[in-house]
Amino acid sequence: MDAKERIARRILKPKSEKMVGFKRMYHLVVENTFLTFALMKISRLLILFLSLYTADVALGQPELQIMTFNVRYDNPNDPLAWADRKDEVALVMRYSQIIGVQEALYHQATDIAERLPQHKWIGVGRDDGEIAGEFCPIYYDTTALDLRHFETIWLSSDYKKIGSRGWDAHLPRIATIAIFQHIQSNKTLRVINTHFSHVGDSARVNAARLIRSFTVNAPEDYIFVMGDFNEDEGMPAYKVLNTAPLSDTYYSSKQRCRTKFATFSTFETNQMTEDRIDHIFSNIVVEWICIEEVIKWGYFISDHFPVFISFRL
Repeated sequence: MDAKERIARRILKPKSEKMVGFKRMYHLVVENTFLTFALMKISRLLILFLSLYTADVALGQPELQIMTFNVRYDNPNDPLAWADRKDEVALVMRYSQIIGVQEALYHQATDIAERLPQHKWIGVGRDDGEIAGEFCPIYYDTTALDLRHFETIWLSSDYKKIGSRGWDAHLPRIATIAIFQHIQSNKTLRVINTHFSHVGDSARVNAARLIRSFTVNAPEDYIFVMGDFNEDEGMPAYKVLNTAPLSDTYYSSKQRCRTKFATFSTFETNQMTEDRIDHIFSNIVVEWICIEEVIKWGYFISDHFPVFISFRL
């Protein structure tokens, strides 16, 4: 290499390093610019979210979730035993402030209560008014609600008679009625949880009329009638309840999590029905309604899906 080439290398090398450095600086500036814009966008979204949340709090609009869930009585012949599914059944309830349960036997009702330490429950057995037979218990979040009153009625012409069967029902049927006061807003709620006859057409219609009599002219701010009605929409008892001041929240909600859904599932995941027989009726328009689908060991955790709604007070 002669002198001219050595001089040329010394001159060109720094230029090359300067160019590389310049390119790195350029990319760094560009990357930082994009990062800055991204952070600005995220900040704006965060500010928007916080402002909406703050506005809700300022307006006194807390949100409550209500669920109805036929948990299936403890039948040893079921493909998924109660002992194997009770944890999942309770787990699906944990974010609801009010839960109406159907078909629970006493030990099932207490199993659920043990797994929901923030909730208390009310209800009696339909056979003796104490612990015998199926319950329609209501669980409520004690950090959000105060219980003001509760009673159990039997779905019969003599609704105060313990163990009475109504009309053409094969078994005693009950409804649990509770009055709550929301702690933060002082609003009052009337909640009725029930389970209609699976065989008696007359029993279902007359039970619907009886329950409706406990809602017409009720003084509470919010009314909810929920449960397993053993009737799909359009059937006689359904029509009795889906009348002002009440309406089926499946249709009156602002949002539904899917276009349509059934609520009677069977335990088998490949034998789902199209029956929507679990309903929540209310005197208000709720924010949204949905169901939960929980599977364990290839089976649903009950033969019904839990149905839940959310609304603002």
